[in-house]
Amino acid sequence: MEPGIIQTTGGMLHRQDMDFICRIICEVFHCNKEQIKNLQPLQKGLSNAVLTFELNGGKYVFRFPGLGAKVLIDRGRESMIQSQANDAGIDTTLVAMSVSDGWKISRYINNRGFDYHNVSDIVRGVRLIRKLHKAAVKVRYEFDVKAKWEAIRDAIPAAMYGENYPEFPDFAEIKERVYRLYELAEKDGIPKCLTQGDSRDENFLINDSEIYLTDWEYAGYNDPGFDVGTFVCGGDHTDEEVDRVLFVYFGYEPEPVEKRHFYAWIAITGFFYMHWTMFKESIGQKIGCLKHRWYGYAKYYSQKALTLYEEAAK
Repeated sequence: MEPGIIQTTGGMLHRQDMDFICRIICEVFHCNKEQIKNLQPLQKGLSNAVLTFELNGGKYVFRFPGLGAKVLIDRGRESMIQSQANDAGIDTTLVAMSVSDGWKISRYINNRGFDYHNVSDIVRGVRLIRKLHKAAVKVRYEFDVKAKWEAIRDAIPAAMYGENYPEFPDFAEIKERVYRLYELAEKDGIPKCLTQGDSRDENFLINDSEIYLTDWEYAGYNDPGFDVGTFVCGGDHTDEEVDRVLFVYFGYEPEPVEKRHFYAWIAITGFFYMHWTMFKESIGQKIGCLKHRWYGYAKYYSQKALTLYEEAAK
């Protein structure tokens, strides 16, 4: 690797990138470069390069936009909803951000990492999602999942899309089921709301006294199933564990229409992130094992949900 290059899970940072980051920090905090301490990568996340730094006794996080961000992210929508998340008490960590350049500075929260196998973490995380969905905020921006995966599809070279992508061998069958499920789920009468759009473990900042949900790049007015779907698709869960998530979310055993609807959205979420995977890998970023998890959820839950819809139609 060339001197001056920093590798992060969200991409490489070159010397000129680091100079840009230091310049922005100095502009935001009205400081000089020598005051910035311990600027180092935080090996977390796939969408962006993320670093931490210390300044004047405080610790902060700097997000530098990753590969393909202009295709994937609407920064204007993100900025507006980040403000609403702050007002709702869901994420109060923002210090400053740029819509035009895509960078963001946030307060660093001491956290121990969200644990999908810790029942307390699951309850706290899912209840925070529910709080977001019940927040009394007016959402200007829709996040249309189907339109977004189709826009991503159009940005993927044909040689890497669908059946041509070797790690998704039965892509066509999954696609057919997911498109059908999307139509069926739209008719279920489940109210849309403000959603975060990437509610998996890495975006929860949790400690013994606090929990925040961060990263609003895929947020908007959307089906609540997308947040439950991203929560589930972020980890490996048995059928029983998924049903427990739904029970915590609703606060009761979900009605049949609610269960099949949210199962459908687990599949839809997996399918959306299959497209995200193909696009990211087409521009040179390796995704790793997460792509197999997203594919597995899309395949399994598209079959499971469609069976429930077909049984309900008899």
